[in-house]
Order: sequence, then structure tokens, then C-alpha cells
Amino acid sequence: MIRIGPAGIPLSCKGRTNKDGLIYTRSLGLNTMEVQFVRGLHVMDEDDAEELGRLAKEYDVELHVHAPYYTNLAGDEANIEMSFDKIMSAAMLANLMGAKVIAVHPGYYGELSKKEAMERVVANVRELRDMFKSEGFSVKLGIETMGKQKVFGSIDEVVEVCRRVNDVVPVLDFGHIHARGNGSLKTKEDFNEIFQKVAGLGRDAYLLHVTGVLYRNGNEYHHLPIKKGDMKIEPLLEVILENNYNVSLISESPILEHDAVYTQIVMDRIMDKLHSRHRPDDEEDEEISEPREKLEYEIEGEKHQAAKKKQAKKIAAEKKVSRKRVKEETEPEKEE
Repeated sequence: MIRIGPAGIPLSCKGRTNKDGLIYTRSLGLNTMEVQFVRGLHVMDEDDAEELGRLAKEYDVELHVHAPYYTNLAGDEANIEMSFDKIMSAAMLANLMGAKVIAVHPGYYGELSKKEAMERVVANVRELRDMFKSEGFSVKLGIETMGKQKVFGSIDEVVEVCRRVNDVVPVLDFGHIHARGNGSLKTKEDFNEIFQKVAGLGRDAYLLHVTGVLYRNGNEYHHLPIKKGDMKIEPLLEVILENNYNVSLISESPILEHDAVYTQIVMDRIMDKLHSRHRPDDEEDEEISEPREKLEYEIEGEKHQAAKKKQAKKIAAEKKVSRKRVKEETEPEKEE
């Protein structure tokens, strides 16, 4: 299944809580959301996390979490202790809300060689993984690919960490991969190569980040709307659809939900093209031939459209009930 949604509360959402953001995300026809703890954990307490998880189940929105940005699993003892505290606090909330993956920035090389940084990151990720297990967390620890040369987290480094530490998953940030490769993702073959790198990890679902990105000399500068960047979304979506990958695709674009909806529209167009490619040319032949078995992407597309219609009806009914209640409460009582 392919799920698409924003990194955090949609910009056009009037309410500014994660609960508001989740309901609004679903009203846009999107069905995943990455809760952002990137600048701290003050935005949510345990009760909020549990309530968000309940709403996510009700609205069929898959949740993920992004841990605070400033963590360094390749740092000194003080840095590592601080990073552990931030990650574990975020993971506790992620687990309460039923999130699937918590995305973590692995850290910086600093004065270490790449080999030394790898050994330190692996050791600390393994310790974090064990802490997740001892706490009974079901949320998976995710190591994100990073977009600057001085930062640990090339696609090959992330794959090696996940290969060496069981139950740790890659978070494929394609904007970062593209920037670090100085514009390396152009064709379907380029995107397919990334998926081939993670294929041996035994994962049946992936968390992906997408955005346009401004970069120079293999270093990310900042995010851009997808149409403003030079990494096209179409080849990525074609690879996902043609290989029936299960993914949650998070828009990290500066125009969050707008690019999430744009991605959904592009995906629907590609699905239509794939469908027409397999449609018989002669309608008369189609009528007399045996019905063909539907392809997986066609089934998923029908399920997605049915779910969107069902959710739209539910939201419309809720709005109708709400308007009726407000009207009843505000109308003056008639005198006998």
C-alpha cells in the first residue's frame, strides 16, 4: 500500500494541534502523517499521544515520528547521553500513539574517520535498540539518510548500520540522497538502485521523505517545493508502483500538504497510465475474452478511491451534525 501525507500539521489547517492536523490531513484524502518533535518535545504530553493514536485508528491515518534534530550518535559521551534522552523521550510518545517508525538523525563525523564514526554509531544504535526492547516499544528505530558531506548518513552508511543492527530500519530521505549525490537521482534506474541497496534488509515497508532541494557540491542548503527542485517525483512513483512497494511517503516540502496532494495526483495519473497500458486495444475482443485478473496496483487504487469516498461521507456527516447542534444551541426558545 502507498500512503502519502505531510511532515507535521498542514500549513492550511486552522487548528494548530496534532489532532487538528491529523483530521485535516485525512480530509485532504491523505492517509499518513509524521509528527514533528524536531525542535523539542513540549508540543505533546502522554495523554495527547494516546488520544492522537486513537484518532489515527479511527481515521485510518498511519503515524510516524521525527525525533529532535540535534542528536549525535557519533559524538562524545555528553552528546550521546543527551541524544539518548531526546530519542527515548520521543520514542515513548511515539509508542503511545502507535507510530510505526521514529526517524533519527545519526550525527556528525567530527574529528573521527568514517570508519571510526561507523563503529561508534553502530554501538550506540545497538544500545538504543536494546533500550527500545527493554521498554517494550513497538515503534521501530529509523536511521535517516542525510544530505551533507560532513554528516554521517550516506545511503551506504545507513544500510550498513541497519544490516549490522537487527530491528533498525532505514528512513530514505530522497531529497538528502539527491543532494549528497550532487543531483544523482534523475531516472527510474537511479531510484531503483536505492531500493536495491535496501532490498537485502528484509523490510516489507519503507518510510520515505520527499521534497525539492537546493544543493551545491554534494551539500543540501534548504528544501524547495517539489516543482522548484530538479529531482522529479514521477520516476520515484513509477518505481514504487511497478514494484508494488509498501511505502509511507512524507512530504517535507516547504508547502507541506500542497506537495503531498500534488504527489497523490501524480501517482493517480501514473496508475491510470499503467492501467491503460494493460487494457486490451480492441473493445470487441475485450467483451468476448475471459475477464483478466486485476493487477495489484489496480486493486490498491480501487481500495484507495473507495476509502477516500467513505472518509469524505463520514466527514460531511460529522459537519452536518455539528452544524445542527450549533443551530439548536444558538436558536432562541419560542414563547408558548
